[in-house]
Amino acid sequence: MNYNNEDSTRENLIRNEGESIRGDSIWNEGGSFSSSEAAQKWQEKSNEVSKSMILVIVGVLLLFIPPVGIAVIVFGFLKVSRAQKEMKALYKEAFVREPLVNNFQNVIYEPGNGFSENYVRDFQLCKMGNTFHSEDYIKASYKDIDFEVSQVCVRYVDNSDDHDYSKTYFDGRMMVFSFPEKLVSQVAVFSRKFKERSESIKKQKKDKVQLENVQFNKEFDVYSPVGEDAFYLITPHFMEHLQELCRKHQSVAMNVVGNKIVLAFNEPGNNAFDSSAAAGKLDYDKEMQKVQAEIDDIKNFISLVR
Repeated sequence: MNYNNEDSTRENLIRNEGESIRGDSIWNEGGSFSSSEAAQKWQEKSNEVSKSMILVIVGVLLLFIPPVGIAVIVFGFLKVSRAQKEMKALYKEAFVREPLVNNFQNVIYEPGNGFSENYVRDFQLCKMGNTFHSEDYIKASYKDIDFEVSQVCVRYVDNSDDHDYSKTYFDGRMMVFSFPEKLVSQVAVFSRKFKERSESIKKQKKDKVQLENVQFNKEFDVYSPVGEDAFYLITPHFMEHLQELCRKHQSVAMNVVGNKIVLAFNEPGNNAFDSSAAAGKLDYDKEMQKVQAEIDDIKNFISLVR
């Protein structure tokens, strides 16, 4: 498995066509806002959404005159869509990019980009469906360790004939850490709640490893073709960290091959770098703390392994 190298980094990304994160109408002459200014602008756009929804309601009331009512409804929804898009752009640029630059080195943040489907398949973590989306690509370094992060959603959807079926295999963050030295041959760890696992991992049941911590064995499944590698990598301190991550996130998985570690937090419906408030008032301190907590997950994990 070739998770990443300098020559193929761009091949591991996808561009979400038609999704422009940065709307020129919301930026000042310098091209950016401070976080506090962005919070104020976000509030203005939120108020615009509320006013536009009133237009939609008025349009519904005017449906007794169909052409007028439909036109007002469409106009209202267009204004809502534009304002929500600009709110998303404001949040990602000010509440995400700024903390990233303050915490890491060599930061590249591309909200409209994400991991490619083939790249995620090579991680051998989750089952792959027939619908794939990824965004919020981050590439940076911390303590001389390079890493990549992206939001990933993998689903299986069947709308054929009379079927209307959808199942989410993974919806959360995936991270790839590149260390200067080889760590182990291969060690994979899954919390028991991480159900939709890669088919290749399922075939490794014969390689399942029982560690010395009984409670950890109840919470996690560990696989490695070389049992000694699992004992070498997953120290008592490492176990405690994985258990803490599992308490914080819905389910956790990790695959270590050579000098690469892929870590995944499966949290359906929770985009780490989206606002926690869909509309209304944006709590500046709360949002900054939320983003910083996600950043601290990365820093703490690198410090643990480093």
